[in-house]
Amino acid sequence: MARFAAVPAAGDDRVLVVTHTFLIAWLVRHALDAPPGRWLGLGHHNAGLTVARYRSAGPATLVAVNDVSHLPPDLRATGLPAAYRF
Repeated sequence: MARFAAVPAAGDDRVLVVTHTFLIAWLVRHALDAPPGRWLGLGHHNAGLTVARYRSAGPATLVAVNDVSHLPPDLRATGLPAAYRF
């Protein structure tokens, strides 16, 4: 976490992290300052985009969470249980 969120960046750094859903859920939990176990309930689409902005002043901002608008409709719910598909 220290690499991404604990210490404010010296400048306008942008970091792309390509990873699996569990790490993304943990990063979202951290950005929201939610309790440690809360990340377990966050499910994400395959290829969903999450953007978090960290600044030197104020809390983190979630710009986008689990956005799949870049995918064709038939691929937007892959990776989630059938009950979550639209």
